[in-house]
Amino acid sequence: MTRDEVIELATKAGGSHFAKYSADVFVRFAELVAGHEREWVGLTKEEAADCWSIEAVKTWHAIETKLKEKNT
Repeated sequence: MTRDEVIELATKAGGSHFAKYSADVFVRFAELVAGHEREWVGLTKEEAADCWSIEAVKTWHAIETKLKEKNT
C-alpha cells in the first residue's frame, strides 16, 4: 500500500475528525504503516512437497506465482 493510499484511507475512516491534523501527521502515519507491512513468505519446494504430491506442488507454485504478480 502506498503512502497516499494510507492517507486516503485514514481520511475516509476519520472523516472530519482527521481534519484537525496537519498533512505531516498523515505522512508520518503512512510511513509507520508502510514500515509494518509484512513481506510475502512462501513455502519452499521442499516444504510444499512434504504436504502434497508433486503435481499439487506444481499447481501451488503456479498459483503462488500469479499471486505475487498481482501483489507487486
